[in-house]
Amino acid sequence: MKSKTTYTALGFLTLLIWGTSPAFTKILSSQLGGFTAAAVVNVIGGILVLLKQRFVDHQVTTFRQASKRYWFLCGSLFIVYTASSYISMAIVHNTQTVVTLVLIRFLWPLFTLLFTIPLLKQKASPWICAAVLVSLSGIVVAKLGDSIRNVGNLFQTFSQDCWAYVLCLVVAVSWGLYTNFTKKLLLHPEADGVGIFMLLSGIILGAISFCLPEPRLFNAQILWPLFYQSVVVSFLANILWNQAIIKGKMLAVVLASNFLPIISTVSSSLMLGISLNGYIIFGSLLVIAGTCWSRWCFKRKEQHV
Repeated sequence: MKSKTTYTALGFLTLLIWGTSPAFTKILSSQLGGFTAAAVVNVIGGILVLLKQRFVDHQVTTFRQASKRYWFLCGSLFIVYTASSYISMAIVHNTQTVVTLVLIRFLWPLFTLLFTIPLLKQKASPWICAAVLVSLSGIVVAKLGDSIRNVGNLFQTFSQDCWAYVLCLVVAVSWGLYTNFTKKLLLHPEADGVGIFMLLSGIILGAISFCLPEPRLFNAQILWPLFYQSVVVSFLANILWNQAIIKGKMLAVVLASNFLPIISTVSSSLMLGISLNGYIIFGSLLVIAGTCWSRWCFKRKEQHV
């Protein structure tokens, strides 16, 4: 029988896996194209999740318990999230920009918290506005680097690869909405439709990919990234995370998840050959600080209620 410490360690391992995901997304998107990569990964991952739900968890028959609003709204958000995640990495022209994209992607915990205010009627301290600014300033610091003293460079710098930044912001916003709407609309957790959403995303994006001139460079070198992203990230990591939350030290794992921006920044830099500097590290820490502060704003408000 595994101990609580073992399950907690599995949670930390999951964070390391998720931290490497953006780099593998970039590799696959460059080799296969954004739509093709997203399609293949999600079809494989979706099938594996559905097989587990059918033969291990015996949950397939419970899908009808979920409302139509859940299927339509959360399904649409998942497809938007998936497409934006891969396309943003496929269209970026400068590899150095990937670090900034990673930080924008990992604004999703912040957006998840923010959307609890209108969607789940949570209350937060007014200081949360300052927390959001701290996180956003981290992205600016990481991107501008030495040029941060010249504010005039801000719009010029972000105008390059503009659509990649926009799509990464869509990734963070759509996942924040997906998380909150799932909590609000999915009254029976055993009816979780993530496997169906993944499979549907893969089919739709795959159909679109046939209409686009994507590279689709399938070769032996792409097999490991494809396996890692579809099996390890999309399937195995979710199982490990659920086990860690249920049977491990949940507080320790959740607190550690705040450090995903720095984990992903370092791993992406090492895997893609991107040079790290003090501005990138400091920017990552600002994103983390803003997210942690925002969590405190909710807890602080609860103490005063």
